Amino acid sequence: MNTHVNPPAPWFKQPWLWFILAPLIAVFIYSSFFIYYAITTSDGVVKEDYYKVARGMNIDTSKIDYARTLGLDADLRMDTLTGDINLRLSGALEAYPQILHLNIIHPTHQKYDQILVLRSVDGKGLYTGSLEGHISGKRYLSLVPDDGDWQLRQEILPPFTEQLRYSLTPQ
Repeated sequence: MNTHVNPPAPWFKQPWLWFILAPLIAVFIYSSFFIYYAITTSDGVVKEDYYKVARGMNIDTSKIDYARTLGLDADLRMDTLTGDINLRLSGALEAYPQILHLNIIHPTHQKYDQILVLRSVDGKGLYTGSLEGHISGKRYLSLVPDDGDWQLRQEILPPFTEQLRYSLTPQ
């Protein structure tokens, strides 16, 4: 009696093999993509004066303490419709700086930050500048002089109307 026995198909034609290998191959491809993405992109920079010491976090408050010693206070007015910014700085300064930097910082995304230059109008504490774009959501305001000796800060929350007024203090 002559029976024909079909030889088994080669290993690469077995359906159960591909049923097992397909998820493993997909995981390998996706993990390769995500590893590449994690290496080539960078995280946003923390804007405050944080630095790592061993496993703890510290904050440098020397600029805020110096502003508190000088008794500095700033009254900030922003017109969100025209983008005009007016700032009145008061305190025990020997001479008011010609340029101040107002940082409007987004809490999580560095690409939404605005770093504005405010120029002195009268040399007695009145400054003016312009917004670079629309402000939406929670923001942190940080006011520093050109030399970076002191810092004033304030947290601002929506809703943002046309005329905004904030008081920046050493906090």
